[in-house]
Amino acid sequence: MSLVHTEVMQLRATPDQVRGFILTPERILDYFPQPVEGGVLEPGKAIWCRGEMGVSMLEVVEVETTDAMLVIKVSTAFGLEAPFTRARIEENTVFTMVEDWALEATADGTQLTKSWRDVEYKGPGEEPFPIAEAVKEGAIHESPQLIEGWNAAAAG
Repeated sequence: MSLVHTEVMQLRATPDQVRGFILTPERILDYFPQPVEGGVLEPGKAIWCRGEMGVSMLEVVEVETTDAMLVIKVSTAFGLEAPFTRARIEENTVFTMVEDWALEATADGTQLTKSWRDVEYKGPGEEPFPIAEAVKEGAIHESPQLIEGWNAAAAG
């Protein structure tokens, strides 16, 4: 395992709400870079989210997921046009990574410990920039937006 970054966030949402948000395109778009749109590929198992630079598929890694931790593989393709299907995103993936979403109930909601790991460049050609570093920088900047959006969604 190659850990890139970890963030600990306090959310005013129950662990069940947070678990649901992780596979809800609108909630991922709360913090996704330059968000445009998203959709469901397979309910409860895989979604896609598109930003101005690319589209990502987020899918549950069932063999690693537990009651306390949802493990998500993220596959990202740049410049891909609709329609967005699992096969098209996989065929055009430039990099993948794994996100571990550890959920712990607290008196006020949930402590979310999110880790980004195993960033892997898939091509084409040479890695155009240090993708693991870009993932780390993105993670640091997205956490406040996730907290704000998810707290608002939990409040209804």
